[in-house]
Amino acid sequence: MTTIAELRISAEQFALEELFERYPGVCVDVLRTAAHDTASPASLLWFDHSDSTDVEPALAADESVEAATLLADLNGKWLYQVEWTASVRETLATLLESSTLLGASAKESQWRFRTLFPRHEQLATAHDRWESHGLSITVERISELDETFGRSEFTLTDEQREAFVIAHQRGYFKVPRDVTLTELADEIGITQQALSERLRRAHNSLAESTLHLAEITENEAEPLGRG
Repeated sequence: MTTIAELRISAEQFALEELFERYPGVCVDVLRTAAHDTASPASLLWFDHSDSTDVEPALAADESVEAATLLADLNGKWLYQVEWTASVRETLATLLESSTLLGASAKESQWRFRTLFPRHEQLATAHDRWESHGLSITVERISELDETFGRSEFTLTDEQREAFVIAHQRGYFKVPRDVTLTELADEIGITQQALSERLRRAHNSLAESTLHLAEITENEAEPLGRG
């Protein structure tokens, strides 16, 4: 069965250790990466830093970065094309062999990858491969794509659906928002706290129904690549 695995690896073992040492609060989102493209071994990365300090000096000093080109600067967020060193490319290739990268991000010196394995047993094989390369990787979540994946079997109550639809129509989920939580609550006729709880429950139900995510608790998370 097709498996989606969410993996965690430290910046020390992968990339941007120097960046996180200089700016512990920086957040990184990967837009695209070319793990196996030797002609263009680069990633498009968004850097978000709360104190609006440009990350370019740290990127220039980071041993995992071969080159970094600024593509956009938007009020404390920077889009860079980053070319990785050979060691990072090798680690990435080892990490993603036999799987497809669905998404990646990093913060607090930890990288997280969301990967898809065509068959569940390939995840076990990947575990052995990571271990043989000395990579300490933690599997944080696993979900299986079963025969119901993709159907509109959402378990929202009528009240949750009403709140979610109105919030969407009024632009509550836009960035920036077109309406406040208080204004929405007044329109629906409930308290702000009740609306906040209703929207959170709706989000949770939609996420579970869409992703079919089998949660693994912190105590159950399996550290991979450790003896």
